[in-house]
Amino acid sequence: MGGMGAIHEANDFVIYNDNSAMTSSLVHAAVDRGIQRFFYASSACVYPTSLQHHGTNPVSLCEHDVWSSGAPNPQGLYGLEKLNSELLLMQFVEKMQIRIARFHNIFGPYGAWVGGHEKAPASQLRKALAAHMDPSTQHEIEIWGDGKQQRSFLYIDNYLHFRYMDDSRPVGVHARNSNNEFITKTLSWTPKITLEAGMMKTAGWIRGEMEKMLSDNDKTAQIELLSSFKTSKVIYLNRPTITFAILLPITSRGLEGPEKSLDNLRIFAKSLVRTTWRDTRELGLVHFQVKIYLGINADDEFLLRPAGNGEMLNIESLLSEEGITDVSTEICNVSRGHVCAIWRQCAHRAWKEKADYLVLMGDDVVLLDEGWMRDIHEQFTLIAQHEHVPQGMGCVAFTDVTFPGMPTFPVIHRTHMDTFGGQVIPKVFINQDGDPFLFQLYRKWGCSRMIPSRLSNGIGGSLPARYIQQHADGWTFGPLTEAASVLEASLATSFPSATRKMTLDIVIPSYRVVLAFLDPILALKESPTCDTMFIVIIDNPHSPQITELEAKYAHRSDVRIRVNESNLGASASRNRGMKESAADWILFLDDDITPQGDILIEAEKAIRSNPQAAGFIGNIYFPVASTIFTNAVHLAGVTYFWDIAVKMPQNESDMPWGVTANLIARRVQDGVEFDLQFPKTGGGEDIDFCRKKRDFSVAHGGEGFYPAPRVVATHPWWSDGQRSYWRFYMWSKGDGGLIKLYPNLTYLDQSPNSAELLLISTASTVLGALMYLFTRSSIVFIVSMSLAMATVIANIVHDMYRHLWRDTNRTEALRSSLRGPGWAVAVAESALIRMASEGGRLIGLLERGEIMLIGHRFDWFTGRAGDAPMNEEIMNGQQRMALVALIFGVLCFKFCY
Repeated sequence: MGGMGAIHEANDFVIYNDNSAMTSSLVHAAVDRGIQRFFYASSACVYPTSLQHHGTNPVSLCEHDVWSSGAPNPQGLYGLEKLNSELLLMQFVEKMQIRIARFHNIFGPYGAWVGGHEKAPASQLRKALAAHMDPSTQHEIEIWGDGKQQRSFLYIDNYLHFRYMDDSRPVGVHARNSNNEFITKTLSWTPKITLEAGMMKTAGWIRGEMEKMLSDNDKTAQIELLSSFKTSKVIYLNRPTITFAILLPITSRGLEGPEKSLDNLRIFAKSLVRTTWRDTRELGLVHFQVKIYLGINADDEFLLRPAGNGEMLNIESLLSEEGITDVSTEICNVSRGHVCAIWRQCAHRAWKEKADYLVLMGDDVVLLDEGWMRDIHEQFTLIAQHEHVPQGMGCVAFTDVTFPGMPTFPVIHRTHMDTFGGQVIPKVFINQDGDPFLFQLYRKWGCSRMIPSRLSNGIGGSLPARYIQQHADGWTFGPLTEAASVLEASLATSFPSATRKMTLDIVIPSYRVVLAFLDPILALKESPTCDTMFIVIIDNPHSPQITELEAKYAHRSDVRIRVNESNLGASASRNRGMKESAADWILFLDDDITPQGDILIEAEKAIRSNPQAAGFIGNIYFPVASTIFTNAVHLAGVTYFWDIAVKMPQNESDMPWGVTANLIARRVQDGVEFDLQFPKTGGGEDIDFCRKKRDFSVAHGGEGFYPAPRVVATHPWWSDGQRSYWRFYMWSKGDGGLIKLYPNLTYLDQSPNSAELLLISTASTVLGALMYLFTRSSIVFIVSMSLAMATVIANIVHDMYRHLWRDTNRTEALRSSLRGPGWAVAVAESALIRMASEGGRLIGLLERGEIMLIGHRFDWFTGRAGDAPMNEEIMNGQQRMALVALIFGVLCFKFCY
């Protein structure tokens, strides 16, 4: 039981009852199982207190001294229980070999050293070490008593040596100051480790434990902890009764028959009894009890039928048959299917009746694992310790095997009800979203947990719900924000040291479902001041890797995996991820990037530096370009904006846009989503999203997007660098739609680009073919083909001029390992990639019927770089057009004359 901090008069009855019950249970089990030998660890407290007086001569107590005063007079009820247990065991000497040892003040490493249960050696060592480690100390330590007490101490290794030497012979050892003559004569035992050596070993171990505790705290907390180490505690063992209120809405409707509701209730009751039996009966420092609050609709006549005796309802009688007698029934005048209203009514009554924990439960639930009550109670204690919040603050959820990773059926403490005036969840909730609301609320302080204890959820989980599911639209904004403000205001006055965390969700749309990429993403770690959740949206429901992904990660409370019913595209998947999120911020990552290990920490730093920003543009690098094609992709400008965060000024507060492979956005109720008018394959939706988020933020007093160059990830070359222009063509078909959406960010280019010239050439070719059929004149056909050839040649020649002569500083900045003639070939191919992109934009305009917008260009820098980029593009167009005219004239002269 420990030292005098625990063994004192106030704890006498608790200690006596617990020890007596444990010993009698062990003896009964030993006799029942036919155990042959029983060793009992008794205590020196069995000796009469009259012999343990202060005097000049050391007190030396022998085994027979227990009876030296006539009637026994042990120390307190603890000593009396030990003596009674010795007498109890002696009743079975004919059935078992009984061995009793009266141990006295065993000490050493791994024993209690703080908290009130420690004995004198550990206590004094801790205080001395704390005084030594605290530079502000006066080098004085607390001592209980007058310091003249005399004690015998036994180092743990001496005890173990005695135990294993020969425990088959009758022994009796230890008194207040132990007389060891009997044990020395009987077992030839003497201590091998001196008191001084034992104290040195124990001091080394305690110092290590103290340093571990101190290292987990800041300077202020370390000083407070050292101060607490210098004193000993008196603890009181009067066991508190911890009441778990099971809030249980139940209905007989929506089933194949009303009787099924009773079957479900019986199954639940059996699982409740089975999983709480130990917690409600076990001896220890805490006593648990369960009370069920049944919530029944006032018009549910079947469930409101009285039992045969007329004293209770039929369902109350059913619970009684299963051993559950502490039941209160709430008749709820609410609309059908309004489960959350029933939860609110039951919770309010449980709060009024002083329940400690409230469990939001369902009548079709089956509890699977024993011990969930003590696990939840322990979790709340750990939350208070680790997050430095008041005891009881937080939300703990079961592991729902039916809906892995989802915080269904949460548990809260009555402190939540105190904070919110007896209301468990806001009235906006009808029958959905109430449980994740509580989890997300306390997540903002890092106080939400999911325990391994499992349950399964039938109707509404694995089976269709019995009512129309009604979600509380927008609950992650208004209701959650308001509740967080109430909680924050309450903590500011009652527990100001509690610190709210930043919440950041990582949304990952995934079609490929390649674990080699997803594993490093899901292994990312945040800082202690940030709470993160990973939301993976699978956009290929037929992927064979889904099962492996779910088996590996679905159990984690910080990983949410959702599977689209069909391939919807990256934009729709990101939109679903945003709807799943309840965080302050969202980090969008592609499913094939490799993030830098500190990306979440750097993201938090960026956000905290500019909290009013609409978002942040991360940095995406590509592997070193080593082939002609990968270099051509760079030179064509396709990857220019992927690392725009290092190309724009670092004090830029209004970045043009960023790619969604690594993009941070503030989550506010602005109605902004990825526009599904853009192709599923992508193209333009990222620019549109950033502009809309930016415009809303600025219009409401916020700022635009900031660069976040230290938020870094690496993107692989598409298709392992295999040559394909189709991706860039499709992207351009999409981003051409920006011209109509953002006329203020477009300009008219008088010089037709390659796609527009090739369109003229194609139309002329068709006309020339028709003329040839009727007139046998090939002049128009030759002219049109000359224009096509001139367009291609001029674009290649101009790009070689730009990259190899005019803009060599930009070319040299590319991350490339290509050298020699291959570089010139890459430049030529980059012109073809650019032309494919221009072709995609033109085809997109034609398909959307936006013919009048041909010749208009979108300013990719959205004006943030001034007119320079626009003027450069106009100049490039004019130069290309001049080359086209020159080459076209030469070809026409050659072929026509």
